[in-house]
Amino acid sequence: MNYDWLLFDADNTILDFNEAQRFALAQSMADIGVEYQSAHNVIYDQINRQCWRAYEEGTLDKKQLRSKRFQLFFMEIGLKEDERAFGERYLIHLSESTAMMEGAIELLHYVGERYQLALVTNGIKEVQRSRLKQTGLNDYFSYIAISDEIGVAKPHADFFHHVFKGIDHPSKERTLIIGDNLNADIKGGLNFGIDACWFNFDHRERYLEIEPTYEIRQLSELHSIL
Repeated sequence: MNYDWLLFDADNTILDFNEAQRFALAQSMADIGVEYQSAHNVIYDQINRQCWRAYEEGTLDKKQLRSKRFQLFFMEIGLKEDERAFGERYLIHLSESTAMMEGAIELLHYVGERYQLALVTNGIKEVQRSRLKQTGLNDYFSYIAISDEIGVAKPHADFFHHVFKGIDHPSKERTLIIGDNLNADIKGGLNFGIDACWFNFDHRERYLEIEPTYEIRQLSELHSIL
């Protein structure tokens, strides 16, 4: 296929969100004098994914997301803390992370010379803008869409309508989205009418009855598609 536009998800596609999350959680717990354990990240990760899914589905707003996940986390590990204050502390540490997915910069160098690039993310604006600036990723993308700034998240069609308006309505047949989230990126892209490449870097089973246009396990595999 010949594409003009590549729409990249940010977290766990270009930026290493798993590492950023571990870092932010460990630092935040150290700040309140609690010894971090690897099991804490496993518990929080499951809760955080559930909360983000609710946000994507519109049953949880941004304000609720920022505190609900830590309320549930503290209940699970038996800790009594102010979840709102902890949540703000966590976001500060999260915004400090510059961890990248393996091969991300090399891929962006390659595709940046051949395609128009946009970054499309469901992240929180303060966190994403900080990480993009610190990593220099702003320089690779001619357009950046953050759900927190738009007011609607992937996989909703309004998010993609906003993106397509921002990149001057390219041909859907010549646009590809690449992301790790089977719901937000792949289902959202396919439902909007564009091709979708699932970056299944951690070898997950499909939990949705959908068929990605492509599936890759490493970013370098994108070369063979393009």
